[in-house]
Amino acid sequence: MNLLDSALKILSLRPHSKQEVINFLRRKTSDAALINQTIAKLEKAKLINDEEFAKWYIESRSRTRPRGARLLSHELKQKGIDTATSNLESSSLDEVSLATKALEKKQKMWSKLSANDFKLKATSYLQYRGFSWDTIAKVVKKRYN
Repeated sequence: MNLLDSALKILSLRPHSKQEVINFLRRKTSDAALINQTIAKLEKAKLINDEEFAKWYIESRSRTRPRGARLLSHELKQKGIDTATSNLESSSLDEVSLATKALEKKQKMWSKLSANDFKLKATSYLQYRGFSWDTIAKVVKKRYN
């Protein structure tokens, strides 16, 4: 199986960033010229596009595991997406609704807690999920007012 076939196989499973594909291909061969040639073919065929990948990743994460813009930007950087692209894509998020959605999943489990304990747990949980302090304060205040 050649490199292009290997790259197409992983791209058929889900979108990948350019850096993810490069890292995958490096495990197959150490020939940098061949890797660059394969990447160029994939970009020409529009099978690799970091901006589209960032949009897909943020939408997917928002649907399944809501995260704050700060954490999403960090995750995208780890996947090889440049800072400008990750900040641009994550800036369009409605953090308040995402934080509310994230808390709704935990509400049943924390229903027996006192108001103060709930606030502490919710604040800690949302902070861990990468939400800003302003967003956390709004969501927790909305929950108890």
